[in-house]
Amino acid sequence: MSNSSKICVAVLIGIGLIAVLVIALVATSLKKLASNEVGIAYDKFQKKLSDTVKNEGLHNGPPGFEFIIFPNVYTTMNFRSLSCLNKDGVTITLDVAYQYKARVTHIKDIILKFKDFDGYKDILKYTGSAALHEACSLFNTSQVQAERGAFQEMVRQKLRERYDVLKCDITDLQVNNIERPREYESSIRSKERAREDIQVAVNERPRLLTEAKTERREAETQAQIILDKARSEARILENQARAEAEAILTQYEKEGEAYESILSSNGLGFTTEGFISYMGVRVISSAKNPVFIGLQSPAKSSYMTP
Repeated sequence: MSNSSKICVAVLIGIGLIAVLVIALVATSLKKLASNEVGIAYDKFQKKLSDTVKNEGLHNGPPGFEFIIFPNVYTTMNFRSLSCLNKDGVTITLDVAYQYKARVTHIKDIILKFKDFDGYKDILKYTGSAALHEACSLFNTSQVQAERGAFQEMVRQKLRERYDVLKCDITDLQVNNIERPREYESSIRSKERAREDIQVAVNERPRLLTEAKTERREAETQAQIILDKARSEARILENQARAEAEAILTQYEKEGEAYESILSSNGLGFTTEGFISYMGVRVISSAKNPVFIGLQSPAKSSYMTP
């Protein structure tokens, strides 16, 4: 190969290398941002951060530069099963979600403090957790549920206060779940059942009092009926007993008169021995079966000639 040919080849190679170098420099000098991104150019070789925030599109810069990219739309932050202590010292479990976005005008300051979006997002998460703990500590156990709207607004307020320092806006905050300890929920259900039972008892009290009064009046009426009946039966029994007693007395009087007449007519006199002997003879004589008994002789009859 002649010298002129060699020179031509060398020139062509040089031109090719230059073209490749130019293409490489152009390629490394162009960066694209998506529609949902903003970024600040950073020269890796000179360690220099641009002051201008770039929006979507193709942008040029120093060879080898890169964009430190942040979302240009709201991004969701979720806290699932976050445990915090409330005002009563009871552990509450929360599920909270909200949308956040860094303020574009402060992105350079944010990058200087937190390096990139990942570092910034970590700080936002820790700060959000602290805000939730603070809000939780301001409500007691019953208020967290009974005043859920006020609790959610307090969470929003504490997040805004803390995120404002970090140059970040939030929106669409939702407290999706508030879970209290099982023991507390069980005691609350027991308390509610007891309250319902008390209310039922209060509502039933007038009816039960009426029934009790009715039963009492019925019992008093029945007792009066029984008492009147007993008094009537007692008067009847008293009259029957009095009549029987009078009949017995009359009978004994008649018998006494009869025995007196008998004794007088038989000349037995009015002595006890004579009367007993007479009665013994009467009993033995009236017996249906033979009677064997030793008795003294009955009193002698007086054989007086009339």
